Amino acid sequence: MIRCLAILLMIIMSVPANAQTSRLELGRRLKRFELVWEAAAPAERTKSVAPLKVAVTSFFSLNLPEAGRQLDQAWLAVRGQKASALEDSVISLQCLPTPVCADVNATAISLQAKPFYGAQASLPEDVRVQVKLHDATGALLTESEFALKEMSEPVAWETGILPEGDHALSVTFVLESETYEPPAITISRIANLEARIAALEKAAAARKASAANDLQRTVAATLRDEARLIRNLSQGRLQEADFPILSRLQFCESLAGDIFDPANVTKSVAGKSDVWMTLAKGTKTASTRLRFPASLEKPLPVLFVFHGAGGSENMFFETYGAGRVIREAEKRGWLVVSPGQGLLGLSLGLSDMLDALEPFAKLDRSRIMVLGHSMGAAQVMTQVQKHPTLPIAAIALGGGSRMAVKDASQAPKARWFVAAGEQDFGRSGARQLHRSLTDAGVQSQYKDYPEVEHLVIVQAAIDDSFKFLDDVLANTKP
Repeated sequence: MIRCLAILLMIIMSVPANAQTSRLELGRRLKRFELVWEAAAPAERTKSVAPLKVAVTSFFSLNLPEAGRQLDQAWLAVRGQKASALEDSVISLQCLPTPVCADVNATAISLQAKPFYGAQASLPEDVRVQVKLHDATGALLTESEFALKEMSEPVAWETGILPEGDHALSVTFVLESETYEPPAITISRIANLEARIAALEKAAAARKASAANDLQRTVAATLRDEARLIRNLSQGRLQEADFPILSRLQFCESLAGDIFDPANVTKSVAGKSDVWMTLAKGTKTASTRLRFPASLEKPLPVLFVFHGAGGSENMFFETYGAGRVIREAEKRGWLVVSPGQGLLGLSLGLSDMLDALEPFAKLDRSRIMVLGHSMGAAQVMTQVQKHPTLPIAAIALGGGSRMAVKDASQAPKARWFVAAGEQDFGRSGARQLHRSLTDAGVQSQYKDYPEVEHLVIVQAAIDDSFKFLDDVLANTKP
């Protein structure tokens, strides 16, 4: 745990000023890899192990461009076909649109294609770049085309006035009959953006001044943090993932409404969109990303997911199998809570976060589950020890260490599933955790995954993890 915290401190304190841009680009490339890995045959998956191990090492040594290069090599390896000549020449490029969030009156987007890693290669003269914007339904809003050689410097794409919405920008490189399309980018356009940000900032200050309980403090903290993020994006600063900013703004406006019914606000987003909330308990707060299932009629089982070092509350939603953990939980009607971890772990524990969430939905405290990766596996251990009677199931993937349990009579009630990849640097800690649990008489299953390394262990273990959780819930009385 100390080593992971030291790594996280190094990442936060030492990354360059463009770190958010680099994290955003890494996330897009990782998600692209995961989507292909999910459908790949075992032989192709094995080919990705070596570059993935280098990618992880490069990330923790703060060489983010090299991490991106290795993720691309893993993607090429796992898809089972060689790169085309066009891919070879443009795969290192990142497309940078500005602004990603603006008022609907904005009539242009600045576009630039520049290397994410390596020096600018000698590009074929005839490469063209097709750009298209689609709305949430997939309808084409506007399109254009540029010569790639023009885009080494920012070019203005005159889009005209766009409708309000969270839109998808697709970029396609074209050379004769060859095409290459990197992951899409979210572009948000919002009516009366500046006035709405200002109103959010004013509401945040007013609710903070009048907050008399934790619900009001949660609302105030959420409005404050979301207003700050939206303003930053409107000023051209990128964030770590492609966020649906209009959706986030509309949720905050519901929270800030004069007639405030938290459960009703939740119903408006249940099963439709993610929610970002800053939960509050007393003077402490925790940034979280949530997914509420479509039905809120019955008390909800809750799955807490804890990310690894260098990640955030967005990681399980964007990566770790391209968000499949979240989709599997939503299909089962569970609430997913992903808290961001700071340098000293979590500022709020499980019980505090549940208390803060109870006004927004009915929760089943007899069905609380925890799942973590790497540093998040250590957080699972911490939360189970702090709340021994609360979680009924605990999953530690790619991490852990010896857990102090004298005997089964004093053990937390959670059943455990512990797993690691055979090529996973967290494997020894995971095995040590499993042994300490079984030595104390605690129910724990362990599984090694052949030809799997640290980054992909969550994705490799998803099916087994949910079979384990289904079994625990089936044998637990509400």
